[in-house]
Amino acid sequence: MSDYEFPDDLLAAQRAYYAADARVQEVTDALPSPQEILEGAMTDEQRDELAEVREARLQALEALNAHAWWGEQRDRYAAWTALQKAAKA
Repeated sequence: MSDYEFPDDLLAAQRAYYAADARVQEVTDALPSPQEILEGAMTDEQRDELAEVREARLQALEALNAHAWWGEQRDRYAAWTALQKAAKA
């Protein structure tokens, strides 16, 4: 049982970050190998898509970190760990 009570919007922000991170992984998994990329096999469309999903992940992380709830926490690491577990449950 967690010692924290998380606001619904904070849990949603953590889940949004997880979804954005998974999307980045999907896009990078579909890319050519690093060697092929060095040889020019990555298309402009792939570059654009990768940039877009990385930007979406960054925005999700910034929204998560900017939540006012964090200002009330003495041990942010413990709170963050508990939030991650709660968001995955």
